[in-house]
Amino acid sequence: MTITSPCTGICKLDEPTGWCIGCGRSGDEIAVWRGLPEDARDDVWAKIPERLGELGVACRRLPWTTEDIREFVIRSCENARGTWVIGVVGAVAEFMVPEGASVEVRAEGDAVIAHTRNGALRMVINDDLRALTFDPPNMMSEPRVVLAVKRGRGGLPVANGVADLGPDHDALIEHDGNRLFDLGLARSEGRFGVRVADGPAQTALQGAVGLPLSHALTQCAGPLFAESPTRVVESALGRIEVQGRIPMGSAPGEPGPHTHLLPDQLATSRALPVGMDLPRAYLPGAVFYPKS
Repeated sequence: MTITSPCTGICKLDEPTGWCIGCGRSGDEIAVWRGLPEDARDDVWAKIPERLGELGVACRRLPWTTEDIREFVIRSCENARGTWVIGVVGAVAEFMVPEGASVEVRAEGDAVIAHTRNGALRMVINDDLRALTFDPPNMMSEPRVVLAVKRGRGGLPVANGVADLGPDHDALIEHDGNRLFDLGLARSEGRFGVRVADGPAQTALQGAVGLPLSHALTQCAGPLFAESPTRVVESALGRIEVQGRIPMGSAPGEPGPHTHLLPDQLATSRALPVGMDLPRAYLPGAVFYPKS
């Protein structure tokens, strides 16, 4: 069964073709959509990728139900088919299964939870979620998939500086510290935090509360590199947690789940990479990049 509607939140008809530049349907198809039988909807869905291609529209919605999305997330983790990324440009966590490592995936209510060596992932899959892609339908490999959350569902609380969030009651990984600090990206699309035990890193972070990220890193970088606490990156969809040593400079990190915190890239204020601009109706939740 296809999803109810291919609408992406951009509702404007292209005059020469009569197709909506957001969903690729004609005005007549939009008007009668709710009353169309399933096979007629499927026929329209089959025409949408070509129409959007003619319109030069990159972003298109995939015809997936909520259950389809859940199954895709589960299978992509179980089969180590690629990498899930949560965060914003310059501040991301990447969840992938390292070569030879095991992975445990389970569903708990609306949530899908996955654990592998040095990392864990949780996504809340419900009817507010949409699966989009920016790749053409005729590409030979599996497409990139953007899981986007309806903006009306709300984003994350925005911290303009380091914030002490207290005990992390949503932790996925066993840990020796339970105090979560938001490093203050000042972004509603994503939050980058660290979960620390008692020690120099926690003391440094407490002393940096309220400071903007650039100033906080100056006084906290040393203890954070030394302790390499669990990194916690969140979106309105869920979170990725990463353990393991934080690499210094250009040194390679450990294979498997990892994070990037790059102030120069953060300065672009982009939520997603160039060429992957979401319709205003959505917030980015997570991006799946298939294996090359």
